[in-house]
Amino acid sequence: MKYSEWKTLSTDERKNINWHRHPHIRTATLFTIAFAITFIIVVMGISKNSTVHLNRKPTAKEAFAMAKQFVKEKLKQPEKAVFPDAGYKSSIDTAANNYQVQSTVKVENDGGKMEQSVWEVKMQYTDGDWSEKNSWQLKEISLIPQP
Repeated sequence: MKYSEWKTLSTDERKNINWHRHPHIRTATLFTIAFAITFIIVVMGISKNSTVHLNRKPTAKEAFAMAKQFVKEKLKQPEKAVFPDAGYKSSIDTAANNYQVQSTVKVENDGGKMEQSVWEVKMQYTDGDWSEKNSWQLKEISLIPQP
């Protein structure tokens, strides 16, 4: 019902008409629904961004994951490297954000045989998302083949 039609109704007809046919209530309901949907979309967008960037320091396991990426860059055939899932040692200085990780890796040598190497990575966390390489500064890396 249009507002012009509403004006032509008598008082008794206006009282007997259902609320959803009243032009002002219908308009207000539509605007309320549109506002609620917009509000939900904005809140979801804000909450999604806040979960990505947590204000916390990386754990030893997260530092190990990043150290493996640095070691892979130094290998001749990084796609064939085999890292242990949990066999690593870490030393963390949270005051200076320094991380030292030690572990092993099996790599293919020039003869095609797998040989084990011991590696150590010293790095510093510089803030941001720990899984991004630019959040870390590589201090030192060593890769020593084992006989």
